[in-house]
Amino acid sequence: MPWRFIKHTGRGIDHPSVRASGALLCAARIFRTGYDTLEAQYLSNIQENLFGLYEKALPKHLSWEERLAVSKDAGFDFVEISIDETDERIGRLSWSKSERTRLMETIHRAGMPILTMCLSANRRYPIGSEQEEIRSRGVQLILNAVDFAVDCGIRVIQLAGYDEYANPSTEVTIRNFSDSLTLCARYAQEKAVMLAFETMENDLMDSIQKAKEYVDSIRSPWLKIYPDLGNLCATGHDVESEFRYGMQDIVAIHLKDTLPGIVRDIAFGEGNVDFVSFFRLMERERYSGLYVAEMWTDETNESIRAAKEARAFLAEKLAYARER
Repeated sequence: MPWRFIKHTGRGIDHPSVRASGALLCAARIFRTGYDTLEAQYLSNIQENLFGLYEKALPKHLSWEERLAVSKDAGFDFVEISIDETDERIGRLSWSKSERTRLMETIHRAGMPILTMCLSANRRYPIGSEQEEIRSRGVQLILNAVDFAVDCGIRVIQLAGYDEYANPSTEVTIRNFSDSLTLCARYAQEKAVMLAFETMENDLMDSIQKAKEYVDSIRSPWLKIYPDLGNLCATGHDVESEFRYGMQDIVAIHLKDTLPGIVRDIAFGEGNVDFVSFFRLMERERYSGLYVAEMWTDETNESIRAAKEARAFLAEKLAYARER
């Protein structure tokens, strides 16, 4: 009981109500101390980010059961499924309910989820295209991907930040891109599936700042940013300022090594990405989103070994970053 209350009522310190209030205050302090300790432990735990592996890091011929098992054995927490420009992978979005159920059953047996999707098929069907048929097909791909995500437990769909891919970008394609994106974000909101931009090597979205302009404009809680660390480094951006600028909107990050102007097929440790400094930045910013190791080793004989080495490499860099 506050002292002012004791003075106001004229009750002495030995009054039963005062003693009871003192006990309650003491209990409250003990509870608060315990709560603060639990809160600190909780915040510490959520710093442990999940690490995923891009599907194309592993042999293409593997079954989903094998692919999930190999990824788990390599030390990853989940797999990122690829829906690229090929008919085969685009066709996954047309799977029947029974086919999707079988995939979910495989996921449950393996104890290894598919949490993210890399939807790069929009390079073939860009949603900013001046050709209505191509643009509509691109939008439908995203809507179908959202439905697939709902059925298969996927949390985040990475969108390629292209208004056009093979043709020039114009004022018309940029406007089409924004309009199409607004439609897709509304659909994703209805299904509670996250859409997130990848930072690309093009002028439209080669930085987190540019991606954030669309996020801020559309203002949907289901449209965020999924940057590619390697792309940002290869295109000469200031990594720290970029990530600080958009941190509150970043839900996942692609990790890969790159060289200036070269954004693919550089093994971890053979490029110029400073992973230790990057992980230190993420620790300081208390980043709690996903990481995905992006690799294209699906056609090499050593892909499984390379995946294990990549996970060990990233774990080592993260450990160095935490050594302060």
